[in-house]
Amino acid sequence: MKGIFFKITPVWLLLLLLLVAVAPVNAEKISFKQVAIGLEDGVVLLDMVEEFELNETMLEALHSGVPLTFETRLDLTRDGAFFWQKDTVELRLRKVLVFHPLSSQYEVHALADDNRQQFVTMAAALRALGDIRSQEIISVDKLDPDAYYQVTIQTVLDITALPLPLRPMAYLTPGWHLESRVYEWLLKP
Repeated sequence: MKGIFFKITPVWLLLLLLLVAVAPVNAEKISFKQVAIGLEDGVVLLDMVEEFELNETMLEALHSGVPLTFETRLDLTRDGAFFWQKDTVELRLRKVLVFHPLSSQYEVHALADDNRQQFVTMAAALRALGDIRSQEIISVDKLDPDAYYQVTIQTVLDITALPLPLRPMAYLTPGWHLESRVYEWLLKP
């Protein structure tokens, strides 16, 4: 039987690893259920509800004591601004999901205000993880009332916050790439 065979050399192995690392993955396991931006007392506020779906790799790590850090990135830029112009607002909201095996409880820790909540079920913890209420974005007096602003929001699992021994595997394994789609719209103050 004849066939085409090639020797696995370090170059071929490196190319194979690069193909695995950049292979497209259906990474959308965080979905926006509700997003609202409003004005209250001269401040632009964000209310948002997200739904998280963790895969087996993340569940195993979580239940083994690995904290999972999620970052919601909100950027507000004047519409039509060039890419080198600075964002008007660059907001990063970070929350950490932790499982405590001794008490069998889940904890959601909002790093911005050091708020910690305990939950008996993972479903309740995931709901709290995706719930952002009355988050201040910017004072309305800092915005041009005649201009439109582009708002983009995305939530991702922060691989750089994983323990150091897990990071190389997390970068190369599609099971660790969890993110939402980018949600965009125009805002006029």
